[in-house]
Formats: sequence, structure tokens, C-alpha cells
Amino acid sequence: MTGYHIKIGYNRGESSKDEDKRWETLKKEARNIADNPKAIIAEARRLRSPEICERGCCHLDTYADNYAEPFDSYGHPISIIEDDRQIMQLASTDDPIKYHVRRAYVRLLIEAMHKHEIEINLIVA
Repeated sequence: MTGYHIKIGYNRGESSKDEDKRWETLKKEARNIADNPKAIIAEARRLRSPEICERGCCHLDTYADNYAEPFDSYGHPISIIEDDRQIMQLASTDDPIKYHVRRAYVRLLIEAMHKHEIEINLIVA
């Protein structure tokens, strides 16, 4: 299973108080993006995501709509890991649409954090 691990990156002059604020901002933006599946779909389409899987059973909007569920719901692609201060996104299928949606979500999250002038690290493992 492939995972995207997103953490606060190097931010010049960061104090522990600033770090707490940045972590809260990251969680807030992660939720805001998840709650807007239409933006995820638009971003996936921007880089030419297929609309339907090769088997014809899964649609782009099906995967994007999954993000709007509560993060702690069973099978949700996003987990917030408080003790390690990371947002983890998992993908357990080889469906290309799911990968397009996952990458779209991450691009939107990076952009949102840059609007706050906060750097984040993305590790794919």
C-alpha cells in the first residue's frame, strides 16, 4: 500500500508556538480541501484524469466524494496522526483514477499551505 505522509516542513524562525499554529493550520486546510470534492475533481481533470476506471465501475467523482466523509470513518483515505503530527493519505488500489484524485488532493493542500506561507514536506512511501 502506498502512502503519502505530509508534515510541516522547514519554516524559518519557527518557535514551538508557531509550530503548533502551523500544525493546526495544516489540519484545518486538510479538512477544507476534503470537504470540497468538486475542487479535487477539477484539479484531477486539469492533469487529464480519466473519468471512469478501465472496468467501468468507478468514477472520478466516486473517489473524490470519499474525501468529504469524516476523517475517522472506516476506509477514509486521510488520517490525522496527532502524535507524529502528520496527515497520512493511503491508496490501496491500482486504479489510476484513485491516484489522480490522491495527487490532486495533495497539490491542493500544498497550494493552500503556501497561501499561509507555510512549507510542508511530502514523503511518498
